[in-house]
Amino acid sequence: MNQTPYIASEDSALLRRALSEYSGLTCLEIGSGNAGALIQLSQSFATAVGTDLVRPTMMDWRKVGIDFVLADGASCLRSSTFDLVAFNPPYIVEAVGADAAIEGGEGLEVPLEILREALRVVKPDGKVVFLLNDEAELAKFRKVCSDSKFRLERLESRRVFFEELSVYVASANSASQG
Repeated sequence: MNQTPYIASEDSALLRRALSEYSGLTCLEIGSGNAGALIQLSQSFATAVGTDLVRPTMMDWRKVGIDFVLADGASCLRSSTFDLVAFNPPYIVEAVGADAAIEGGEGLEVPLEILREALRVVKPDGKVVFLLNDEAELAKFRKVCSDSKFRLERLESRRVFFEELSVYVASANSASQG
């Protein structure tokens, strides 16, 4: 398994742009990678927490007061804790092998599992913001959201090289988007 954080690229920039619209008390970024999005979130949230299997290489995260947990997903965190949960999962449809940072598994089981964890740790009136490419079977992601009483909406998209990247928000069925 690759032991270096995912390097920010066009997908990270698209997700960060969408995240700039949110603020609140608590946020979590699952799979923080280099912590760039988490640093941005820390400017709009009182408490910013990140998780990843490897420690971020950017040292700025320590200076801005981010809490970082070496963990797989959000499995070590309590349910219904965060106002916002964000993630940029491995979304390439391939069996997970040499580079788990980009390979989402057949059927994208890796991002689906991250979404389940995100929906578990977000508050009932919170939001989950994440990125997928056009290979994702959205019906599966909508079902996971629906099972947790959330709805899934696309916020924005951008064509990058050979794929279309989209940022989605999962919100409580009764909550208004914001």
